[in-house]
Amino acid sequence: MTPTPNKLANGAAKATPAPINGSGATLRAKAPSVHSHDGGGTKFTLKDLLANGPKLARKSSQRSTGGSSRKSDGDSDAGGRQGPRSTAGESTASLSQKYGVCQKIAIGKGATSVVRLAHKWDRSEEKLYAVKEFRKRRKNETEKEYIKKLTAEFCISSTLHHVNIVETVDLVQDESQHWCEVMEFCPGGDLYAAIKKGGMSPSEVECCFKQILSGVAYLHSQGVAHRDIKPENLFFDTKGHLKIGDYGASTVYRLPWETTIHMSTGLCGSEPYIAPEQFLGKPYDARLVDIWACGVVYYCLHFQELPWRAAQHSDAMYSAYASACTAPTAFPSTINNLSPRACRSVIRMMLEPNPKQRAPIEEIMKQTWVQGIEVCHTVEKPKHVHVHARALAQAQLREVV
Repeated sequence: MTPTPNKLANGAAKATPAPINGSGATLRAKAPSVHSHDGGGTKFTLKDLLANGPKLARKSSQRSTGGSSRKSDGDSDAGGRQGPRSTAGESTASLSQKYGVCQKIAIGKGATSVVRLAHKWDRSEEKLYAVKEFRKRRKNETEKEYIKKLTAEFCISSTLHHVNIVETVDLVQDESQHWCEVMEFCPGGDLYAAIKKGGMSPSEVECCFKQILSGVAYLHSQGVAHRDIKPENLFFDTKGHLKIGDYGASTVYRLPWETTIHMSTGLCGSEPYIAPEQFLGKPYDARLVDIWACGVVYYCLHFQELPWRAAQHSDAMYSAYASACTAPTAFPSTINNLSPRACRSVIRMMLEPNPKQRAPIEEIMKQTWVQGIEVCHTVEKPKHVHVHARALAQAQLREVV
């Protein structure tokens, strides 16, 4: 019996079968990510770590109109002029003093944090920030484990500056002594909401996909792998930029002075987007995990559903796909139903079950189809606009004002 897919719908993380057209599993309500970690050892405080550790040099970058943040210390502008250095964790100023009052209603929730909107008047301009409030330390959690979780994401994300990356501004305590990460606010919502809304044109779908690839290419050029690429972690600003956020599962696989690639361990990400090699419990190349997830996201963009619940042979949909990949036929049916036709060879290269044969981001970006995709914010008169993101951004900004 052929398993039946499910439509995009609200509900629990586990899908319930319901027959529809296509081939896949339901793109359900936002599923939590699985983040691996270790810990234990010496006790020290977050303030000690930030005050005594190396300062993070940050380059200036173009902020979106949907959110803004001050130029951080240590920045150098496009002409190479050096600015003040970052003081994250050193300032005695509270969150509200630096970035304004947070709204009580959350604009996002995760397993370990809540995201709220903060707005502050700076002379005649109102600046908006997304503020991620981290949970308090658990009773069974050592101080070192807690601090590692808090700082790992900030230490990576605060060094990243690209048009397709959510800007991280600061790490600061609020009035209740909760640690908060201050980020660029993207009022257009996440890609999950846009997919769920439906009605995206082919041009919108391709534009989103190319921007995701551009963001991933930048991350990998910096020695960083995200390991949790999914629609819920991709955000729109008001100008059509799609930005990768949430670096709680990210890893540094190569430091700037290194040539060796460090393999990763641990099951990270959200199950439908996790690459098959991650389920084996062996070291894996985190870059190729991102490539796989991007391929799944394109499928979601095209069909508004998932191709499988998990890339394991216990999942009938994935098992059939993996078997088809070993056959001499051109493309498995999962990919052969995608359009345009030119995308199929690219997605096949990305959704290759064998990671040793999966294409790296550099090869994907060189493909003719990818090269030819129009990105709306790079042309004077784009053929499309991101309708849902634009409407949501306008509504959110009106509500704030």
